[in-house]
Amino acid sequence: MVGKLTLKYWMSIGGLLLVCLVLSASFWKYGPAALEALQGGVPALARTESMSNIYGLAVLGLFFILISLALIIRGLTNSVGKRVRKYLAGHPGITMAQLDSDFAAAEQTGNVWIGRGWTYNHDMNYVVVGNADIAWVYHETERSRNRVNYYLCLAQVDGNVERIRVSEKKLRQMEEIYERFPHILVGSNPEYGYMYRHDRNAFLNIKYRQSADQE
Repeated sequence: MVGKLTLKYWMSIGGLLLVCLVLSASFWKYGPAALEALQGGVPALARTESMSNIYGLAVLGLFFILISLALIIRGLTNSVGKRVRKYLAGHPGITMAQLDSDFAAAEQTGNVWIGRGWTYNHDMNYVVVGNADIAWVYHETERSRNRVNYYLCLAQVDGNVERIRVSEKKLRQMEEIYERFPHILVGSNPEYGYMYRHDRNAFLNIKYRQSADQE
């Protein structure tokens, strides 16, 4: 489970990382010349390039190098494995073997795996969310430049909400899977949102607690 989600994580940032590395190439050409000029020398590159161009492209390349390093460091220091271990530390009754078994039988829809006991995604805070802790599933949209991004939202009993960027084509399929759980309310009704934020007890009485009383 950890290995597959780790691979998914690096694949998700791979495109951005590659672009940053390509754009950082200007630093390796102009950086040494800029450093030589700062030390009082006259770089050979200055014969064909203006100093403002040398400094500008060196700084731009360095900027993309720093972004690349930040992406790599974030992936290593906040790895999937570390986040899963944090989840297990906070839930001592759950074992990695249980998660692996549930993940192996989970339904994968896009970048989300929905098992009987847990939901998995590499972008979530702890990678894992217990389905028993989910009270409401809905979706949100955000416009970014010329495109619309879709997010699957998992609202939990304690008030935390995990937002997962998903494909529009897969969104309804994911919601249909959650509709099979008798305790989870599914739908993007604005009234649900108001109740969840301002009167969670009343919200939980709509479906979550009724399901628990019937068990």
